Amino acid sequence: MSDASDCEQPPENTEQTETIPIVDLEPSLALPPPPEDEWGPIPEHTNVDASRFSFSLYGIIPVILGIFSLLLLMLCGFFGYHYFQSVQESESKMKSLNQWIESFENKEEIFLQVQKVLDQNKEILEKLQNQNENMSEALQELNAKGGDGCGSPLSHWVQHRDHCYHQTVKTVSWSECSELCVSLNATFLKTERSRLMCILKLLAVNHTWLGLSYKEEDNEWKWEDGSRPSGLEWRLPKPSMDFQGKCVYAGVHTVNIDNCTVSSSCLCEKPVCA
Repeated sequence: MSDASDCEQPPENTEQTETIPIVDLEPSLALPPPPEDEWGPIPEHTNVDASRFSFSLYGIIPVILGIFSLLLLMLCGFFGYHYFQSVQESESKMKSLNQWIESFENKEEIFLQVQKVLDQNKEILEKLQNQNENMSEALQELNAKGGDGCGSPLSHWVQHRDHCYHQTVKTVSWSECSELCVSLNATFLKTERSRLMCILKLLAVNHTWLGLSYKEEDNEWKWEDGSRPSGLEWRLPKPSMDFQGKCVYAGVHTVNIDNCTVSSSCLCEKPVCA
């Protein structure tokens, strides 16, 4: 067989196709045109503006979140600072309270120690009172048996050489001392300096009248009997009319002057009883 038979073409269709026209059975409904006032220009670049708005929105959100984060950190710092301050104040108050408690405990210990010392002193006082009672009884027994050359020991007379000396319990003015000493069978003190110093040591007198005063008519210091003091001039101020109404009193290891009207004890003397 030849190549012509192999490439045999298909038979041509000589039949004609019939075209059927499509006719609309119903007339198409026409939409009314929009009003003229709603007509407008078609916006251009609409997609570009939307993309820009989205980009700016995405940029603002982190900024807002950052601001809120910063505000939150500031609030945390503020409250943290106040919390730290309150903790420090609480610690300070607690420390003060502990110190007050320790101080109170120390005071309590001191109070207990003082109470203990008071109890000990109370015991000592009771012992001294008992000893005093015993001494009083012994003195009463001694008084019953008799005294020395100055009389009963309970009469508060002390002896120095050949005289007895007494500091009165009653206080009077200087002018009344003479009568007071006479009522005790004694005389108002008159002696020299050396003996006076010994008497003051024995009696431990304090502001006690001596029989020595300023005499205005003679402008001198004189004893009550009118004699001049011996060895006491250097202890007395120089006589002057300013000393009118001044009298001499004995103090602790010294002599001084005061108004004669001042009420004080008197120093009396008498010879030793035979």
